[in-house]
Amino acid sequence: MEKRKTKKELAEENQKVIDSYDYLSNAVSTMDCTGLIPSAPKNTAELDSYEEVYRYLPPEVKSEDEKKGK
Repeated sequence: MEKRKTKKELAEENQKVIDSYDYLSNAVSTMDCTGLIPSAPKNTAELDSYEEVYRYLPPEVKSEDEKKGK
């Protein structure tokens, strides 16, 4: 027979589920600027202007080789 979980155990389990989906909290679809870009930007300047209005692109992360200067 399975042991019944306490409220604290259930709360901790629920928090783990919430935390596992936390990476979605910054998804554009969960924010207020959905539909910001109705079509693909035509050039870099247009892309930059969208980025000024609302930061939606993930930050660029250098690879280990780039960090070492290779």
